[in-house]
Amino acid sequence: MIRLRCICLFAFFIPAAAGAAAPDGGIVVSATRLERPAAETGSSVTVIDAEVLKQRQYAFVADALRDAAGVAIARNGSAGGFASARLRGATSGQTLVLIDGVVVNDPAAPQGGFNLANLDLVDIERIEILRGPQGILYGADAIGGVVSISTMGPGAPLSAFVEGGSFGTARGGATAAVGDGETFFRATVSGIRTDGISRAGGGAEADGFRSLAASLRGRAKVSGVWSAEATARFSDSRAGIDGFPPPAFTLADTLETEDTQDYSFSGVLRHADGRGYKGLNGALTLAYAAVDRRNEDRGAETFAAEGDRLTADYIANIPLADRFRFIGGAEAETTSVDVSGVDESATAGALFGVVEAEPLDRLVLTAGARRDEFSNFEGATTARVAAAWSGIEGWVLRASWGEGFRAPTLFELNFDQFGIAPNPDLRPERARGIDAGIERRLGGDDPFLTARATFFQTKVRSQIDFDLARNGFFNIDRTRARGVEVEIDWRLAQTLRASAAYTLTDAIDQGAGTELLRTPRHKGTAVLDWTPAPALALSASVIVNGREADFPSANDAFVRLDLRAAWALSERFELYGRVENATDTDYQDVSGFGEPGAAALAGLRVRL
Repeated sequence: MIRLRCICLFAFFIPAAAGAAAPDGGIVVSATRLERPAAETGSSVTVIDAEVLKQRQYAFVADALRDAAGVAIARNGSAGGFASARLRGATSGQTLVLIDGVVVNDPAAPQGGFNLANLDLVDIERIEILRGPQGILYGADAIGGVVSISTMGPGAPLSAFVEGGSFGTARGGATAAVGDGETFFRATVSGIRTDGISRAGGGAEADGFRSLAASLRGRAKVSGVWSAEATARFSDSRAGIDGFPPPAFTLADTLETEDTQDYSFSGVLRHADGRGYKGLNGALTLAYAAVDRRNEDRGAETFAAEGDRLTADYIANIPLADRFRFIGGAEAETTSVDVSGVDESATAGALFGVVEAEPLDRLVLTAGARRDEFSNFEGATTARVAAAWSGIEGWVLRASWGEGFRAPTLFELNFDQFGIAPNPDLRPERARGIDAGIERRLGGDDPFLTARATFFQTKVRSQIDFDLARNGFFNIDRTRARGVEVEIDWRLAQTLRASAAYTLTDAIDQGAGTELLRTPRHKGTAVLDWTPAPALALSASVIVNGREADFPSANDAFVRLDLRAAWALSERFELYGRVENATDTDYQDVSGFGEPGAAALAGLRVRL
């Protein structure tokens, strides 16, 4: 998706607390790669669970992330347009995305970010958003944080849904599952098609989108202490795209299409001997992920990109004493890309270790370090420390300091099409980040009110960006993003719940004194959920997105209202519907790319 039109692009809360921020007794996994009570986690984590995903009627992961604190979503127009997530002002390439533990960032994308546009929520049961540099456990590309996505395990033997509505949209999916928690098999298939709108703002030619996806997941108990798990995912999509045709070379309607196939496979062998926290004492994982993109304009190929990543890692959880534990492991990775004839590959390896201690009751400290080695760059060492204290009932204090690292992608180093010159002198990005927060819970183990405030700051040296004037990738001397996240979840009554979140982000290029692109200074969300009758659920949400710097012009602030309703006909059947952008707000995520106006959709869910 490069050509001239995309060269121009280079320059150019379900709130976390809405039933999503895990309460005391809730479990988070991403912070230490082991199950941990939320109150004992020093990291800033948002959890969006299956109940919330269903209630909000999100279609894609990008829709769910858009409502989360500290996350900015940029999508090139309507459904199927390239969609990226930016955590706390970081670029999409500085945000690591995992599905069932498999890294799915696109090696063939310009900066290695993951395209969220095709990731349907049909088989997703949980999303953890881990904010701040997470280099020691997740390695390169986790400067802004980690989005860890978990697919469904065992559940209803058969469930399905179908929905349709505005812009000629039809969507459906089905899941079949057998087994229990220790041994199960689950298969899911889903699809969507829509006529869409013109991706070019104000354009007349609609750019449609269609996608078909399937996933498999299985787990088996091999013996008393051994278990094995395997997953597989596949998606095939086609999206109409617009570009920058001559002679004006400005964003306008074109007849070009983009075909994308995504694959990922993983196998995990676990050993658990029952000591320590419920979970793993050791896990060996082999994983493979690949993407294949082809652009065509009236039958002629205009761009092609293939990328794949093969990884192997082992992580061990070793109790050292009653209040101490060691988490450590090793990783190896091979990455390959073939972008319009540029065929390159690289290898990397890492060792990491984390010590977790509880020197006092309800005080948890973690400290760790990681060493990464690269075949095409000097190695890097990163470190991190964090603390969580819940010594006063109903209060949690947490703080962390961490480093991050991102090596230039093979695309950034070697791509030489459309006048872009390779830049072998690119330096790796290095980051340091801090955050500190306070959390208040009222109501004991089942709080009716949860409030959280977090201050954060991340500084990056040698951030890599596309420079339009020089038509290539170059290092920015220093960038800085800092701000505050505030999240509130209030159960007003058994049938009424209100949630709100606000994020202030001040993200700048310190050398130039300019704002970083596509990061709103102000972003807020408010959600009201009401269940007036056992079979009826109503919900309304408002997103307030502030002005964003972008190229060639800034994106104006906007307010978007979404309405939802669901009516359970019986234990097995449910009717539901939603109105997206109910006020028909005219807004843009990416400068020049139009977003849909008001849209109404209705559907039916079945569980057998």
